[in-house]
Amino acid sequence: MVNYLRLKFREASVWKYSIVAISKIIEEASFKINEEGLRLKAMDPSGVALVDFFIPASAFYEFEVPREVTLGVNMEDLAKVLRRAKKGDELVLEFQQAGRIGVYLEGKGSRRFILPSIELPYQELPEISFEETFKCKILPKLFKDVIKELEAISDAVEFYAPENSDTLYVKAESEIAEAEIVLSGSSGALIEYESTGEARSKYTIEYLSDIAAASQASETLSLSLGVETPLKLVFDLPGGGLLLFYVAPRTD
Repeated sequence: MVNYLRLKFREASVWKYSIVAISKIIEEASFKINEEGLRLKAMDPSGVALVDFFIPASAFYEFEVPREVTLGVNMEDLAKVLRRAKKGDELVLEFQQAGRIGVYLEGKGSRRFILPSIELPYQELPEISFEETFKCKILPKLFKDVIKELEAISDAVEFYAPENSDTLYVKAESEIAEAEIVLSGSSGALIEYESTGEARSKYTIEYLSDIAAASQASETLSLSLGVETPLKLVFDLPGGGLLLFYVAPRTD
């Protein structure tokens, strides 16, 4: 039973955009809260996408956690509440009674919401590792714009980077149209890049569109892939937090 927990985070909007993106992929999930911080780790039912959301204890300016607890929540219900967050709002999470979670948005006035927690074990998922032959950092908004441009063309998108190159090609094609967007270090589209070999993989664009909903939660997005590997996307959050997604490659 949860006796009392209280967490305060200065930027509710970070949670707003992170949880909205997660809710598009994960229906229900559990938060594990302990002295290290708060973590949600889950895989979507199809096994295509894995999400890892972590906020360290030091990122909260109030962190009352007497012992480790696991709290299940319906992600869409939480997203509906957090969508109400406005710029400048602070977020307060309280767990005072078994089965009830308080979500408070405090800014110009205070809005209080109560959600039910659900019985759901925390998912202990294995670490994912693969040979990342191309890595780069880009602006999250640019990633969102690229995906938006290509999702009208096809339900799949291919990422390709030649060996020892500063360029990432993002391509979509169908029977009636095709499009290619070129992102390079020399043009300034890639903030950083590292190439140790050719990288080429194809992904379902719907997942990438859902993930792009987190673009306003972070100032930078790290992207990495190899040859027919998962796509790793990491949004760096304030205070040392992160929102990480893995998307499995398509084999068709």
